Amino acid sequence: MVNIQKRPRTMVTTLAVLVVSGLTSLLAQEPARVLTLAQAINEALLKNDRMISQHDGSERAGLAVRGARSAFTPKVVPNMRGSFGQTNVTDQSYRLDVSQRFVNGTEVRMGLGTSTAQVPSLIGGDDVRFYNSDTTMLVSQPLLKGFGSGVTRRTLTLAELRQADAARQQKITEQQVAVEVAGAYYRVVAQQAMIAVARRGFDRARQLREASEAKLGAGLVSQLDVLRAQQLVSQAELQLFDAEASAEDARDLLRFLIGDDGSARFDVVPDIPKTVEDISIDDAISQAWLNRVDLQGAIAEAADADRAIAFARNQLRPQFDLNLALTRRETADSLPRSFGLDRFQFASFFTISMPVDRTPQTIDYQNAVIDRDRRQRDLETLRRRIADDVRRQLRQRDRVVRNLTAAENNVQLAQQEVDVARLRYERGLSNNLDVVTAETNLLNIEGMRILALAELATARLGLRATLGILDPRKDVADQAAGVRAEDHD
Repeated sequence: MVNIQKRPRTMVTTLAVLVVSGLTSLLAQEPARVLTLAQAINEALLKNDRMISQHDGSERAGLAVRGARSAFTPKVVPNMRGSFGQTNVTDQSYRLDVSQRFVNGTEVRMGLGTSTAQVPSLIGGDDVRFYNSDTTMLVSQPLLKGFGSGVTRRTLTLAELRQADAARQQKITEQQVAVEVAGAYYRVVAQQAMIAVARRGFDRARQLREASEAKLGAGLVSQLDVLRAQQLVSQAELQLFDAEASAEDARDLLRFLIGDDGSARFDVVPDIPKTVEDISIDDAISQAWLNRVDLQGAIAEAADADRAIAFARNQLRPQFDLNLALTRRETADSLPRSFGLDRFQFASFFTISMPVDRTPQTIDYQNAVIDRDRRQRDLETLRRRIADDVRRQLRQRDRVVRNLTAAENNVQLAQQEVDVARLRYERGLSNNLDVVTAETNLLNIEGMRILALAELATARLGLRATLGILDPRKDVADQAAGVRAEDHD
């Protein structure tokens, strides 16, 4: 009876296991998406940790500009303290202050307000209640210290400079991430090609082993030939395992750079462009000096150093402000009568301030001069460093081109060597030592050719980044289109 009750549960459990296994197998059989280099770079520009941090920095720089710009927007401050329904209660106040600061240093203020007051009656009876009104419009203009837009908007200028620098840093980071993603992507492509090469070498090694064993059975070769063939199979198998492990490592690096969690499966396009841009050293250096955003930032910093000196020099001047005021101060017996348009009085006065000890201001001025000289030196140093980077990148590109050309020629020679060695071995003119040596040499040279091709594609993007002309989205798309056109031809 117990077994009869447990049988339905066992059937349900078995059915559930079968369903789960079927779903798992279906998910495992889903084809992996084909990830192009352009897609990988676009995903990295959106989800890479460095890009996210750079976006946050740009957002903060924009908020700083917004906060500094708000200093030149109208400020309206209402302030009211009153009673509900009663207009003659003591200690009421109604006030509205409006101010506007301009970039030339002029500041306009307007205050409109009234407050209630109470005086005890001297002859008995009710106390006297009235309103004290104060309406003032003030215009203040600095004539020495604080005069000029360069001084007044100094905080805004620095915020805008930081925002422009954040935009330049974001562009530099985009180029760096794009080059790193391209290097990782082409490494995956190269490792997949290495797997194919290693698998072909493994198949040829097994065929050679089988042929050696067959010839050993016929008494045509010695046991040493079979041992060499078996050793070649073992080496080819190890190379295949190493290539597969290296491909997984390259995939993991690519997943990390594009911000993938590592759960999605993907394949890459097995095409590596072979493009070399012909440019002279002088033209390349000129382009780099014209387009490098870090050099543009250094030029902007050097120009700001002169503005900093002008600002520090202005702070050494005495404070001498001209103030013009139009004011009305009256007493009224009711709230509506306290706000009037009559009996305004005009007044003008000066504000003069001159500290005896100007040591802090003098130190700031001297530091600004020192900083200006330092930035000029940094600018010249950066120019030389950029020229050196361009020369180094061009030498690197030429070296990779030479290595690729040599590897392609060596592959053809190695393939011919393998064919000759196999032919001599099949005809009994030599043992399989020559075949083993030729097969090993072919595998190594093919691997060198594939790695050189991937390095050339990465070096091209790296050179464009060094020149400051790399557009991560457009250049990669154009490069892929060029590869498809070459394949079509």
